[in-house]
Amino acid sequence: MNLWYRIKDMLLDWHDRIMYRIAGDEEFELPVGKIVFIVVTAIILIGGGFFVVRKLFFSGGGDERQEQVAQVRVQRIKKENFTEKYAVMGTIRGTIENDMRFEIEGTLARYNFSEGARIGRGAIIASLDPKDSLSKASYAKSKYNSEKASYFSAAQRMKVYGELFKMKAISETKFEEAKYETDSAKERMEAALSELELAQSNLEKTNLFAPSGGVLAERLIQAGEFVTPHDVVAKFISGGEVNFEVDVPEKDVEKIKIGMKVKINCDAYQDKDFWGKVREIAPTVKEKTRTTIVKIEIPNDDGQLRSGMFARGDIFLMEMPDTITIPQDSLISLGNETRLVPIVKPDPSVPNRGMVELRSITSGQTVSKSVIVQDGLNENELVVVETQTQLSDGLPVQFTEVNPAGNETVR
Repeated sequence: MNLWYRIKDMLLDWHDRIMYRIAGDEEFELPVGKIVFIVVTAIILIGGGFFVVRKLFFSGGGDERQEQVAQVRVQRIKKENFTEKYAVMGTIRGTIENDMRFEIEGTLARYNFSEGARIGRGAIIASLDPKDSLSKASYAKSKYNSEKASYFSAAQRMKVYGELFKMKAISETKFEEAKYETDSAKERMEAALSELELAQSNLEKTNLFAPSGGVLAERLIQAGEFVTPHDVVAKFISGGEVNFEVDVPEKDVEKIKIGMKVKINCDAYQDKDFWGKVREIAPTVKEKTRTTIVKIEIPNDDGQLRSGMFARGDIFLMEMPDTITIPQDSLISLGNETRLVPIVKPDPSVPNRGMVELRSITSGQTVSKSVIVQDGLNENELVVVETQTQLSDGLPVQFTEVNPAGNETVR
């Protein structure tokens, strides 16, 4: 600034001298060297001032605008198999659990299978002591054979009497007596046959047969104890399938439909997945728990799943292959039908720089915190999932790509 004032004073001094000499008509010569020095100095000062002004008001403003570039986090769109699951937990139960009882009373002699054993249809699970039944069956058989012989003898005599009656060799009274004896013998024989069949049936009932193929779940009475037809001797699970029974809150029951696929895991087989389907939804709600029982049918041909096991499962409410989904927070709703999604178009010349485009899309169902996109987005485009700035069409941004878990993608 002092130099500037010195130049100013010098110029004024030369101005006064020139004016003085002109007024006095004096002849003078202007020093060329000083004039050049003054002009050059003035140019330098003017140029320097322009540079300072530009630096202060233009370069600084550019940095400020650079600092104002919006920072966003984006996620790359991928088509994936979309599934919606409903988590449940419950207990494994036999499809048909049978309370096995003997039809007659007696002393339990033995079990032929251990608990958990797989048993074929018609196999003998347990047996009573057959001594009394064998005695009754033997007596009934002997009595039947005796009555049978008496009947054949009476029938043979009846035949002879019939021939004699035709020849008028005997009276009608004798013939009727023979006929009566034959009918009586036949009735006694038939009664003895019924007793024999009952005795043989009771003998057969000393054995407890499996009603179908299945698993012996539990033995309840020890060998040597006396049992009656009212006593449950064992529990038997029929069939090669089991049920996974779960309690579902009443507010969620409407989500579940018959036939839905279910994946089940048990603590006993942590590395194995069992698959089943929803077989039955109870029509009632438990008053105390406000839940409904849902039964899931699981094939169990190898018998690994046992009644009473605890299990967890996922019911597949929805399955959609090759589906595009975006976070619900990325969707901008304008009215009832217009849906916009901010995507970033990368600038190929500047890494991690791009421009925002508000893309109109057709959205589908909202599941949890994800929205199914039916139309408007393409695979590998970048959708904004997080920003602290209000986005607009054409806004320049600096972006960081993250994966669906929210972690930064390393490239």
